[in-house]
Amino acid sequence: MKKFVLVFIFFLTVLSPLVFLATAQAQTSTVNVTLYAGEKSSTQYGFGNSSTSITSPGPTLTFISGQTVTVTLQNAGTMPHDFAIVNAKSSTATVLWNAQVASASNPVSKGSNSSVTFTVGSAGNYYYVCQVDGHVALGMWGNVVVQAAIPEFPTPLLFVFATIAVTAFAAYISRVNIKRPISI
Repeated sequence: MKKFVLVFIFFLTVLSPLVFLATAQAQTSTVNVTLYAGEKSSTQYGFGNSSTSITSPGPTLTFISGQTVTVTLQNAGTMPHDFAIVNAKSSTATVLWNAQVASASNPVSKGSNSSVTFTVGSAGNYYYVCQVDGHVALGMWGNVVVQAAIPEFPTPLLFVFATIAVTAFAAYISRVNIKRPISI
């Protein structure tokens, strides 16, 4: 039983910080999103992951708080559109984190694209919309889900875990050598 406990402590102390470090690295990577804006019909507009998959509402965007995101808006429609992450499903809602491609007064023209890079803010549920007058009412919006970031694993604790792992391994090895003499 003692052998199992020592081996368990060894693997726990080695693998725990690796999991935290891998998670911290994954959440700090830059995310690139391309959205296509356009009209499904004369009474329904939307966003999609391709020019042929435009839906209303558009696809849900999921980010992690603190992530750096680049959104490229490709206008696949016949009229100008823009993109903004906002706090309410309205063309006049507050733009969050400077996450805005073009604007209602200076939208992306048909067949063109434009991008913005921003850092995602607090966890919560938000919206992205086309701010051109009347487009939200015609379905040009989607949900944005921001998940809480997993805190970065502190480096000093990494050394503590490594020390415990080495100590547990050394105790296991010395216990094995004392109980079982080496035979040649």
